[in-house]
Amino acid sequence: MTTLTPQQAFNRCQADKTVWLNLKAGLAQAEQELYQHLNGDNDNCPVRLAELRESIDVKIWQINQAAGRYIRSHEALQRVSMQNGLDGFMQQHGATLAAVLAPELKALNGQPELVRHRALDRAAGYFREALAVWLSEEKEINYCAQDNDILTAAGHRPDAASRVDNQQKYTPVQHRIYARRCAEMTTQRPA
Repeated sequence: MTTLTPQQAFNRCQADKTVWLNLKAGLAQAEQELYQHLNGDNDNCPVRLAELRESIDVKIWQINQAAGRYIRSHEALQRVSMQNGLDGFMQQHGATLAAVLAPELKALNGQPELVRHRALDRAAGYFREALAVWLSEEKEINYCAQDNDILTAAGHRPDAASRVDNQQKYTPVQHRIYARRCAEMTTQRPA
């Protein structure tokens, strides 16, 4: 498994966002073309009308897929940053944290996996409670210094519009149909 750096995760996130936004622009263009065809002086050719509508349906599916990739890559960026930050924290303060949680963690070596897992869950619960108390004091929360620029540029959450574009859920059969239509449309385009 390849470990992403925050910069690589950011680059992937931005590339996915660009693809999503480009597809949205393509949809707007296709909808404009359909509108012009319906309201133009030319004949409303049923074949051309069907092609335009199918093209719009495929573009909506592509936007849905691209928005999902953008959302997942944004979440991956945040996950990489948090994992790196927590790894650094544990390198510096892991012994202190383990000492604080020693009543729960002491003598875990050699215990069955179920016992170890349960003890770690309880320790995480104590840590969660301490963090909740700390957060209730409404202290200012900032990104860690090493990833501040990247996380600030990416934003706290993916664009709200991407969540809207990714709301439609398709069945596996629908995915195959749209993927096939997309491939067919790509091969039919003039070079």
